[in-house]
Amino acid sequence: MTRLKTAVARILRAGAAVRKATGPAGIATAAAPRQLEELRQKVRALSDRLEGAEQRTGRLLRIERQCARDRAALAAIPRARLLSTSIVLQGSASERLRVRRVRVGEPVERPYSRWVGITRCVATSPDVRELWERLLAFEASCGDDVLRAFPATILDVPGAVASIVEGTLRITPCPRPEQPARVVGIPRCTYDVRTRKIANFGHWLLDHAPQVVALWKVAPHATFLMPQASREFQMATLALMGVDRRQLVPWDGSPIECGRLLAFESDGRAGGGRPLSALMAVRRLLTPAAACPGERGSRRIYVSRRDAPKKRRWIVNEPEVEQLFRRRGFDIIVMRDCPLDEQVRLFREARVVAGLNGAGLTDIVFSAGGTHVMVLLSETLIRWYSRGRRGGWAGDERAGKGQLAVLGDSPRFWAHVAATFEQRCHTFVGGDAMPLDELARFLDDVLAEVERG
Repeated sequence: MTRLKTAVARILRAGAAVRKATGPAGIATAAAPRQLEELRQKVRALSDRLEGAEQRTGRLLRIERQCARDRAALAAIPRARLLSTSIVLQGSASERLRVRRVRVGEPVERPYSRWVGITRCVATSPDVRELWERLLAFEASCGDDVLRAFPATILDVPGAVASIVEGTLRITPCPRPEQPARVVGIPRCTYDVRTRKIANFGHWLLDHAPQVVALWKVAPHATFLMPQASREFQMATLALMGVDRRQLVPWDGSPIECGRLLAFESDGRAGGGRPLSALMAVRRLLTPAAACPGERGSRRIYVSRRDAPKKRRWIVNEPEVEQLFRRRGFDIIVMRDCPLDEQVRLFREARVVAGLNGAGLTDIVFSAGGTHVMVLLSETLIRWYSRGRRGGWAGDERAGKGQLAVLGDSPRFWAHVAATFEQRCHTFVGGDAMPLDELARFLDDVLAEVERG
């Protein structure tokens, strides 16, 4: 519009110059009238364009004002704000208000310290001992001795186009979709997770599988759009829970239209930790009897890390550690050599599960309530946990600054998970070369507690 005004001003100046050139006495050349007429026509044309631009600008301003009113109206509705920063819900307020939020699962509250068993730190490095004491101080300062989680939430959109743009799920409501019969579910791991975590069994079973299960409970016959990097063990896990493999379709994020879209929004975790409510749903599907203490097994299992990448083995003398546990009646299990259905059977039969901190302990999800879990932590592991976002417990300000759920991403990670399943977790912190004498005394003390019932 500014350019149009500038052009009009330029033409008017040119017209004034022509009139001035005719002289005050009215002496004009034969071309002057024609030039003036051409200038008048250009001015009229530009004035028309200017008027049209002003009308379009007015319409845009009215639309923007309406959008602002819509946003204000939407913001005034309780709980209208999305619970995920990785979802963009487009469309007008009236379209967005057609979207329902569905809650799946039940609130979870678990006492914590009741399920924390024998804890022993024999690390010799001063920095590790200090970090461990800091963790225990953080734990004590949380005050409320309860792990909490809320039901998962799913956005239920009656007709939409979905796509993934730079790690964000974009949803555009579509009142009259071309394919009204198509029902599509999208777990968050499809659009908001690193590829390396997709391939990790622990992250899959504890964090991502619960998302698919929640969607499946809302729409059992939907098509579920999965990450392209999905692995066979993920499909096998879902099949074990009853999800038909034909419902699982890899998706590259290109636009897809559906008659009903179910987008996983929030897993209900509070302040960190794991998605406890959705995880309990997975547990009930995989092993219905696991929550019943009367169904406890009798086996002793040690989960070996000898199949782990070299940089993730964490201790240097695991063969000697395995031999120690073998002499105490433990079966040594290498998870890579064990099919999924066999893993489920073994951990259902377990009375005690032991191993170095890692994804191999994830299978306690299959074990009964009352099972004893023994977690070994090396000095290198403690230092690793103290870095970056997972080191919230390691800060200098301890008292009253954190939630107990933060322990779900700390050296107490497995104590957090075990408490959720009402399993007793014992923790041993040693050097990268595990001190076998101290470990043997710890092991005997734990087994004595197990025998006492």
